[in-house]
Amino acid sequence: MSLQQMLQRVLTEYPDAVKTPLEGNPLARFLRGSAADAVVEGLGDQATGLVVQGSPGQGNWAAVPWIAIFDPAVTTSATRGYYAVYLFHATEPTAYLSLNQGTTAARQEFGPKTRDILRDRAQFIRKRLPDFQSLAPISEIRTGSDARLPGDYVAGHSLGFGYDLASLPTEDTLRTDLQLIVKAYRALTFRGGLDPDSGDLDISDFNVPDQATIVEKRKYVFHKKIERNGAAAKAAKQLHGTICQACGLDFTSRYGDLGKGFIEAHHLKPISTLEEGVPVSYNVSTDFAVLCSNCHRMIHRTDDPSDLGSFKTRIAS
Repeated sequence: MSLQQMLQRVLTEYPDAVKTPLEGNPLARFLRGSAADAVVEGLGDQATGLVVQGSPGQGNWAAVPWIAIFDPAVTTSATRGYYAVYLFHATEPTAYLSLNQGTTAARQEFGPKTRDILRDRAQFIRKRLPDFQSLAPISEIRTGSDARLPGDYVAGHSLGFGYDLASLPTEDTLRTDLQLIVKAYRALTFRGGLDPDSGDLDISDFNVPDQATIVEKRKYVFHKKIERNGAAAKAAKQLHGTICQACGLDFTSRYGDLGKGFIEAHHLKPISTLEEGVPVSYNVSTDFAVLCSNCHRMIHRTDDPSDLGSFKTRIAS
C-alpha cells in the first residue's frame, strides 16, 4: 500500500469510524497494521533500525490517532523522548507529519508548565536543525481537539508537513517528505538531541584526540546512545549470553544471584563510520558484543573500540 492510499483511507474513514466502538473496528486494525507497514515501505532504506507503530487509541478512540516512527536510541514510546509522527486532525480531513515530543513524561515532570516546556524544546529543536527548517516548513499545527494530549502535540511540534485530503501530494512527494523528516530526526539525535550541551553525555572513558572536532566528539556521544538502546542490549544478552566476551568473567559464578543476568552491551561498529543521518543497524549478532563493565570501559580507551579481537589479545598477554 502506498502512503497516499494510507492517508486517504484514514482521512476518509476516521469521522465515521469514531462513532463506532474501537474494539474490532477495521480502521483501528488498519492503523495498527497495514498503515504502519505503508510507512515502513515509504521509508525505504531509511527504515533500517527504526520502529513504526500506529495507534487509534487504547480502549476508546484517541481524539488524534497517530502513526509514529521511533529510533530506539532515543525512545520506543510516544510518551517520552522525541520522534517522527503522522498526526490526524480530530475533526477535519487533515494530517501532519511532525517531528514531535513525548508528552507524558514531560507532564509528569513539569505539570501545569508542560506546554511551555514543550514549546521551548520545539524552538530549541528548530535552532538545532536550521538546515531543515525551510525543507520541513510547517512550524505550527492544529489538532482540532481541546483534550490534553492533542494540545500537548501542538506544543511539542517543531517542524514538518501538512496534508489535506482534497489535495494530497504525489506518492513521490510523500516519500520524500517522510524520508526528510526521518533524516531530521536522526540529525537531531546526532547533534545532541534535546540536551542544550551535546557534550553532556560523558565520553571521558574514550580515547578522544585532544584536537577532535565537535562532529568527531558527537560520534562518541552517539556511540554511547546506541549502546543505551535497551531493546538492543536485551537482545544482545539473549544471543551472546552474560559471560564477558573479552575476559570471560561470569557474574553469576562470581557473585551468585546478585550478578545473575548482569552484563553490558558494546557496539562493535567503528566510531569513524557513524555519520549524521545515516541509518544504524541493530544486528545484535554482528554489531554487538557483551562485556563486563571493566572491559567495556577499557575497550573504549583503545584506538579502535570496534576491534574486540585485538583487545582480547591485549588483555591476555
